[in-house]
This record gives sequence, structure tokens and C-alpha cells, in this order.
Amino acid sequence: MDTKRLYSDTYTTYAEFHEKNMYRHDLRLPQLELVKNHLADLRLPADAKVVEVGCGLGHLHIAHPNWQGFEYADSAVALAKKIYGPQLDIVEADGRDLPLAANSVDFLFSFDALEHIPEVERAFDEIVRTIKPNGAGYLHPAWNCRAWQVTKLGIRPYSELSLSAKIGKFLIPLRDNLLFRLACNLPGRVVRELRLLLGEKAIPLQYRPLVPDVSLWDRYDRDADDDAFVSMDAHAALTYFVSRGWATPSHPGFRRRFLVRAGGILVRKPA
Repeated sequence: MDTKRLYSDTYTTYAEFHEKNMYRHDLRLPQLELVKNHLADLRLPADAKVVEVGCGLGHLHIAHPNWQGFEYADSAVALAKKIYGPQLDIVEADGRDLPLAANSVDFLFSFDALEHIPEVERAFDEIVRTIKPNGAGYLHPAWNCRAWQVTKLGIRPYSELSLSAKIGKFLIPLRDNLLFRLACNLPGRVVRELRLLLGEKAIPLQYRPLVPDVSLWDRYDRDADDDAFVSMDAHAALTYFVSRGWATPSHPGFRRRFLVRAGGILVRKPA
């Protein structure tokens, strides 16, 4: 699947049907406040290198005077420059291969982007590579994207589904139950914690690949994360960093890490 074309077409369609929303940076105010709070806590100077991966239309560029955004969709880059001017420091780039020197970034952040990157472990490796010693990252993807969302099982009629898909649709209320999801995630969390306890280094990022069915997009309304390529547990992300010697200030210690649910994670590279 040509993911670059997929996401570029998505932004083009968004601009055609939701043009007014393109200019509404206020829709990103909660995210802006989160980033500013982290930057204030880190006491980064104005010349610090601050990077956003998957920056979309660049609305969060005002978070820091030395912001640089990286966006995969070429149409989003063009729209961002239309909104904020050609001087906007936004670069078309793949999160799996960032055009940045090693150990060059003071603070990296990303919202609702990592779950859209196939082979997302390569994006995590890039985060590790590019952040400076003692630098930090704030990652806020959509965790645990539902497999039935990318095939729109929740809204498709039973009449068009195969037997296995019908069973999957019938079980959605159970599969979406918090306790059921906890039970499904628990074995993986226990195993990862045991690997940490045994001193294993550089534990690979564990995730479930998803395959969005784009053929359904013309027939059914778009839904949250129906274009996600990855389902990750936040605990797997935390384990990935802890096993590499990183601190996790947002979830310090075993208890906070093991019980993590939603929200962002703040990680810090060792000095």
C-alpha cells in the first residue's frame, strides 16, 4: 500500500471539505499546553532544537521559537505553508528516516502520528538516535487501536460480512470492555517486566500490525483511527525505552509503568 499517497490524499480531501478547520489552530490548544508545560519543566533555551514528528498542518509551531516539523504527507506540507507562510520550518520526511544528525535534538514530540507508521519500530529507533544525551521526548500516539476499526466492523451490516467477521462484530462489546482489554494486555506486560527484571537490554518494540481497508472509505463515514497501521500498548513503548537505559518521568517505577493506560509518555535519554 502506498502510504504516502494515502495520507496525502487524506489531507487533500480534508482541505476540500473542511477548509475552515484548516486554519483553526485553537483545536490543538490542549496539545500546545502539554508541550509548553514540558518545555517549561525542561527549561530549554530559545535556541534549543525542538522537533515535531507527524506535525500535520504545523499548528504547534508556536510551541517553541526553534521548532522544526516533519510531515510525511506532501499535501499537508503544502497546506501548512499556505496557512503560515513559506517561512514555516516544515520538512517532508518519513518518521522512519529523519533527516537529522544523531544526538542533535533537545526535545522531540509527536501527537497521533506513530500509530500511522508501518514498521513503527524504525520510528522509535530514530527517536533514540536523534535525541541528545539528557534530551527528552513526549510521545502521544493513539494506543491500542482497535483491529475492527480499520475494517469498519462496527458500522458494516452483518449481511455483507463473512462468518468470521460476523463473529468478530458480535464480540465487539466484549472486546472493547476495559477489563477484557486489560486481561489481553496483562500477559505481555508481565513478560516484558520479567525481561526487564532479568536485565535484558534493548527489548524490541512489540506491536500488532493493522491493515486499513481503504476500499470502504467511499462507502462508510470515516472513523477515528480507521487509517492506523499499528496497535501498540503504552507499556511496550515504556519498556522499549527503559531497557535502553532511558528514564520515564511520566511513569516512574514499576507500578506506574505497569498500570499505564492512555495518554502521553515522557522519556529522557541518559546523559
